[in-house]
Amino acid sequence: MSQYSDQPEAELIGASTLNVDEVKTYLRQHPELLANDPELIETLVPPSQSTGRNVLDMQHFMIARLQQRIRTLREIQAELIEASSLNSLARDQVHQVALTLLDTKSFEHLIEFVTDENGLARMLGVRAAALCIETTNGVSGIGIRGVRVLETDGVDRILGEGCMHRLAGNVTGSRSLYGHLAEEVHAEALVRLDFSPATPPGLLALGGFNPDQFHPDQGTDLLEFLARIVERCVRQWLDLPPQS
Repeated sequence: MSQYSDQPEAELIGASTLNVDEVKTYLRQHPELLANDPELIETLVPPSQSTGRNVLDMQHFMIARLQQRIRTLREIQAELIEASSLNSLARDQVHQVALTLLDTKSFEHLIEFVTDENGLARMLGVRAAALCIETTNGVSGIGIRGVRVLETDGVDRILGEGCMHRLAGNVTGSRSLYGHLAEEVHAEALVRLDFSPATPPGLLALGGFNPDQFHPDQGTDLLEFLARIVERCVRQWLDLPPQS
């Protein structure tokens, strides 16, 4: 029975007529081929070390490339494992905080949990947390029940006009946000709160002690989720109309 190949006959003939000198010439003209294709190097059979200086150099090159590839893969693996563990921990913390927020017994209880250093802040592993809302009379400071009052357009001033969040490390904590704990805040995660069309905007501020706890490259999905839960709880306790 005849054997048929998918390759054209011309290609088969061309491949069969390749000689060692042609292969050497091609590799000299394309020195990056082996360097950029570690898998190709792995298919090569290391020659005996007794066949000459050039062979020894090639063998050492092959080994060095493979060792570097292994080191790189191990570093990537370690980074992925660490990131996965941290993300899992953060997710579990935020979900537990969300359940606690939904279980609060009153508006006062809600505010106490969010703003007390032994409440939401401790559960999330940050040094301080603040709940802020813009004033309508131009006077900022500490509002009733521990809610911090910002001047009109204060949220845009802090986050940037129209911005929904800001994460930063190596910061100096603001007393207007964190009060007496400001000096212990060296990183922060800030997120806008839109409670209702009937109220001015607000801000949830999380202040971390570690300067590297928050940074601009971090994902914000969990922070946004937490903000939506806080908004919902405030609306329910104050009987505010929802956002459209």
